[in-house]
Amino acid sequence: MAAPSLAGRLLATIAVPLGLAAAAAGIGSRLGLAPLGVAALALAAGLPAAAWSAARFARRWVRITRALADGVEGLRAGDFSLRLATPDDDVVSDLVRAYNDLSDALSRQRGTLRQRELLLHGALEASPQAVVLVGEGGRVIYGNRAARQLLRDGRWLEGHDWNEILAAVPEALRPALAGDGDALVALALEGEETFQVSHRSFALDGRRQRLVTVRRLTLELRRQEVAGWKKAVRVVGHEVRSHLAAIRSLVRSTKSLSDLGETARAAELLVEIDEAGAALQAFIEGYSRFARLPEPRLEAVELRSFLVHLSRLEPFSLADAFPSLVVPIDPGQMRQALQNLLKNAREAGSPVEEIVVAAHADERAVTLEVRDRGCGMDDEALVRVLRPFHSTKPGGSGLGIALCREIVEAHGGELRLASRDGGGLVVTCRLPLQAAALGAEPVAADADLA
Repeated sequence: MAAPSLAGRLLATIAVPLGLAAAAAGIGSRLGLAPLGVAALALAAGLPAAAWSAARFARRWVRITRALADGVEGLRAGDFSLRLATPDDDVVSDLVRAYNDLSDALSRQRGTLRQRELLLHGALEASPQAVVLVGEGGRVIYGNRAARQLLRDGRWLEGHDWNEILAAVPEALRPALAGDGDALVALALEGEETFQVSHRSFALDGRRQRLVTVRRLTLELRRQEVAGWKKAVRVVGHEVRSHLAAIRSLVRSTKSLSDLGETARAAELLVEIDEAGAALQAFIEGYSRFARLPEPRLEAVELRSFLVHLSRLEPFSLADAFPSLVVPIDPGQMRQALQNLLKNAREAGSPVEEIVVAAHADERAVTLEVRDRGCGMDDEALVRVLRPFHSTKPGGSGLGIALCREIVEAHGGELRLASRDGGGLVVTCRLPLQAAALGAEPVAADADLA
């Protein structure tokens, strides 16, 4: 049997009062009462019944609306277990069924999210990479097991002030964690350890959050170092075998021509043998130069003049407001380093007009920046490119960037690579200012660059 509709229930509610009023009016008419009396008698008979019926109807709706309000409040609080009994009324039953369906759907979604949350939490806890989430107020929201072991000897990080945690970490790691950029840090723990620190910011529930990750690169770097040496051996072996094969072939040809008395042709082959030997020697010296880079012989050099003359060898532009500085450098070595960086920028596809060298200085150091709009590198390539014998170019020796870093570090400085906003790279060379200790007049850049 179909459930009564809302209209049917309303008619049933008012039918009894109307019937009583009609019966009372009929009795009053038979008794000969005046019309006003008949109306009063009908009103007196029907009004109590109407009030009782209305109260009964209202109590039913109040119960249903209160149940729905309690259910919605439970949903708001995250409790999806409350279910409402479906009433007989068509209109109300549709509303209750809609609530029950919504509660079921939210409960299923909550279960799915909980499973994903547990999976993500398990993955983060098992990850060897330290992960820390810092809230807008500087309090730690989450830190995984690797982060707890690295930063607080296995103790919990949640709820602690990030600056207080930083105060207790090794001093070499502190600036990288406190900053907002990516960095590589070397620490002396159980042997020398290398870490990559990354920072990412994002909005969560309308609040700014910061995600800090610390990745241990020591094992990877060692593997890459071994792979680099293997590659170096393969490259050197291949080049030596190729040159020696050519030389032996030329020697045999020369001997045959000499036996035949063709001395003129034999002399030509001797020249080719000498050229092949010179090429082999130049190749070996290129590798040995990296292995035995001499100590820099510092001279006081006027930086702007030095770079202007360098631009004649490898074109680039100086940034606006370039400062006039005298810096203590080895002109030959620094020319080689900067020329390699500028050549790399050009070979990476950067237009010449987009290759810019900028500089700024403080009391202790001068910072040179080589900026380009080439193809750039991803984060992993930025780490690998600093290792010897790793090259991103076919047939490259993999010594260019590594040699540049060796030269800069031999000057007591630091070389860094970073992606440039809008595409390309920024290579930063930070060199200490020690010109006062040299006691020499600035030298002309032309002498070394001629």
